[in-house]
Amino acid sequence: MASGFLSEEKISEIRDRANIVEVVSDYVSLKKTGRNHKGLCPFHSEKTPSFMVNEEKQIFHCFGCGEGGDVFAFLMKTGHFSFPEAAEELAKRYGIKLPRLEPSPLQKKEMAKREVLFRINQLASDYFHDLLTRKREGEPGRNYLSQRSVSEQIIQEHRLGFAPERWDGLVQHLTEKKVSLELAWELGLILPKKKEGWYDAFRKRIIFPIFDLHQRVVGFGGRALGEGQPKYINSSESSVYHKGEVLYGLQAARRHVSERDGVIIVEGYFDLLTLHQYGLKHSIATLGTALTTQHIRALKRYTKNLITLFDPDPAGVQATLRTLPLFLEEEVAGKAVLLPKGEDPDTFLKKGNLKGFEERLAIAVPLIDYYFDWLMKAHDPKSIDGKVSIAKEGMAMIQRIPEKIRKDFYVRALAERLDLKESVLYEMIRSAPAGRTRPIEGLKKRPPIEDLPKSEEMVVRLMVHHPDLIPAISEEGILNEFESPVLKRLGQELMGMFQRKGTLSLTEALGGMDEGLKEKLCEYVFQESSIEGDQPGVGSQQRERILKDCLEKIRRRKLKKDESDLLRKIKEAERQTGRGGLEALLMERQELAKRKKGPSQGGFRKS
Repeated sequence: MASGFLSEEKISEIRDRANIVEVVSDYVSLKKTGRNHKGLCPFHSEKTPSFMVNEEKQIFHCFGCGEGGDVFAFLMKTGHFSFPEAAEELAKRYGIKLPRLEPSPLQKKEMAKREVLFRINQLASDYFHDLLTRKREGEPGRNYLSQRSVSEQIIQEHRLGFAPERWDGLVQHLTEKKVSLELAWELGLILPKKKEGWYDAFRKRIIFPIFDLHQRVVGFGGRALGEGQPKYINSSESSVYHKGEVLYGLQAARRHVSERDGVIIVEGYFDLLTLHQYGLKHSIATLGTALTTQHIRALKRYTKNLITLFDPDPAGVQATLRTLPLFLEEEVAGKAVLLPKGEDPDTFLKKGNLKGFEERLAIAVPLIDYYFDWLMKAHDPKSIDGKVSIAKEGMAMIQRIPEKIRKDFYVRALAERLDLKESVLYEMIRSAPAGRTRPIEGLKKRPPIEDLPKSEEMVVRLMVHHPDLIPAISEEGILNEFESPVLKRLGQELMGMFQRKGTLSLTEALGGMDEGLKEKLCEYVFQESSIEGDQPGVGSQQRERILKDCLEKIRRRKLKKDESDLLRKIKEAERQTGRGGLEALLMERQELAKRKKGPSQGGFRKS
């Protein structure tokens, strides 16, 4: 078994107890549509939701990129979990006790390196937090946070820590815990001395543990006390930490982001902590890097209303402007909040300006308008050269907007600012060199759609939604008469699983199918009101009649095809010298005529 340590029974218990809609909702904002839940796919960029979750069947599928499976597959894909980690995460969430078995030496050797790295980070986080909150050495850190009015609650919620001035505190701690110092070096926690040994990378600093969405520590930030340089340092990139993908505080903010349907994006650790301390918990921070497409896609799972809150200095203005193209291409409602000159969120709020801050949030400026304002200041709108520069740069930005109606509104807005006709700006687009169309990232090449026989589709849909009919379908042997190879294979897969296990688990079926069959199976699971036999109020007897009608249609079509093939063979035999085999073909035609008189009128055909 893939889990290594768990029995089939325990895995089935976890699968039965877990609710895939609850688990997926931690990552994707879902809306109920009939029997299914729909949202934007977390595995590829899309503007129209094609990601579906079916609570009854406990599976998910994206009709854009093809990803799908059960709750284990979802966690393994989104959180880069191994199967045992996904099982343990679900067991913990749903109060399922797992057997604590000691892995064999071989299994220990095969343990993923990632698991070891997470453990080292957790040990370091506990060490720093313990120093700050309990040890005498942590007093400078406590004093500093007190001076900055950081509350005890925030210290605990965000597991803040302190690294003392000594050079080997963490090295000694990790040595005592018998962990690999080479791996600690890979995580950026310690550094090698010139000759021999190791020393701490973080010294005399407030420590900010950085968590992923599964509450695992992936890295650290450190703020120097006093005038130490550099003021901030971050963990180096590693196999568990990618600055362009991780956002500080998202693990604590995501529930609030979904509830408020909006997120505030700031630059610094302390800005984030202050916002949370003042009740603005729908806030996250970047980690010393510009906002990336991956960041925006992560936030889009919870909301499309993104508000930037960067410092009003030139660097902050540039940071705000850099986000605009990303927001436009990802079709999110980017806005900017402007604070008074010389203020940042931390200083502004601590001066008692919470009400004023919330008022500024309410009137946040759309980023495209912010950009137009900046263009009007960067160039002279009264001069011809200035107008040309504003028009060129403005239209280059507008061209990034995928939505035509939104694009038209902003062309009109720019034309009004420049006192130009809209047609002049549109002409700039038409006369510009045609750019290459960028393919949508993450989408798989779709095979041509096959026109499938409706009656065969109905039989397979009945197998999917009403497995209790599978024994009757098996007894009829109807799959052998299917015209569509795809539906025949899919039906055989479902029937084989039912016969082996006495039940039909769609999650297991999906795990063992090739992409083509998996796609078709998911289509039948998620398609709303896809079969007459699945409508409300339809009983088992009516479903049996629907099945019987399908069987008769399939057989009539098969007889018609057999008759056509036979007539062709007879004509060919008649044209041949000696007419070899004609008599046998004529006898076969007589047998076919008997079959054409039709199946019995009541019940299913018995073999």
